[in-house]
Amino acid sequence: MLTQLTASSFRNLEPLEWRLAPGTHLLLGGNGAGKTSLLEAIYVLATTRSFRTPRVADCIRHGEDSFQLAGEVETDRRWRLETGWRDGERLRSVDGTTGSLAEHLAVLPVAAWHAGEADVLTGTPGARRRFLDRGVLGVRPAALATLSRYRAALLQKRQLLASRDEGLEAWNELQAAAAAEVIGLRQAYFENLAGELAAVVEEAGVPLPPITLRYRPSPASGLAGAAEIAASLALMADRERRRQLPLIGPQRDDLEVLLGGHEVRRMASAGERKALSLLLLAAHGRVLAAAGREPLYLLDDADAELAPPTLAALWRVFAGARQLLASSNRPQVWLALEAGRVWQVERGRLISLDPASGGV
Repeated sequence: MLTQLTASSFRNLEPLEWRLAPGTHLLLGGNGAGKTSLLEAIYVLATTRSFRTPRVADCIRHGEDSFQLAGEVETDRRWRLETGWRDGERLRSVDGTTGSLAEHLAVLPVAAWHAGEADVLTGTPGARRRFLDRGVLGVRPAALATLSRYRAALLQKRQLLASRDEGLEAWNELQAAAAAEVIGLRQAYFENLAGELAAVVEEAGVPLPPITLRYRPSPASGLAGAAEIAASLALMADRERRRQLPLIGPQRDDLEVLLGGHEVRRMASAGERKALSLLLLAAHGRVLAAAGREPLYLLDDADAELAPPTLAALWRVFAGARQLLASSNRPQVWLALEAGRVWQVERGRLISLDPASGGV
């Protein structure tokens, strides 16, 4: 749980020191007020990455040359997280020490919904692979080493194929071993996700067509292990040499999401896509919680495209969260909901609308 957030020169936020209590926090304000920037700041603090831009340096406030974020986190003990950007470098530390990225990711699990999450349902397979890997890392931050090992092997193989050098067989062995680990991790997370999603959908009672999830590893026989993957790579070797590209492996995995037996992007309305996306997030959060890593939920523009009854049903699914922050520019939508502590965001400033909020 995040108990305090400090932000300096981050986006359009004014200098901030915010003490957070457990429970739900609703952030209200107009477009451009700073609601998304506040949620983004927490996400960057927890992950060292932004959900709005691939360049974290873009988070620097206009006219400044650096930003800094710090937070106090309470789990079975107290932690201090820090991250920022200065002199062209990303900075991060846990309790004042710069350790591995996996150690940083282990401190504050987050489950975030933002506009970019629509790509998981309607975008390229790459967006769904990133979703799977966020799940893997959310459960086991140390799995970053496995994912990195596979990416390194794949990069070396790409370079070898591009240069037409010899030695493909040796790199295929390395790729197969690393691929088997990645596929195993993704499959384990997928199985847990599918089970939690079924429970969440039943609990919410949102009127959606039947939802189907399928994990599609590459090669299709990848779950059989490294030897089977190596055999598939050997069969593909000549074609890969001709194309000068790796053609099979976890870099081509996909997560198939069907609604009523059809691809979501072809038949679902905007409201159905939003509802399904939030249900997936809730299921993801419960997978993390079951692994002993209760997440902080971040829901940006939570009510957009949702009818009031659907929003109420989805809100109940998140009701048991230890800590949740949701943003909205429509305060009237939340009048009938149990929204917890309420905050107004204006011109990058945070103003409490609830005396029990914990203060700024």
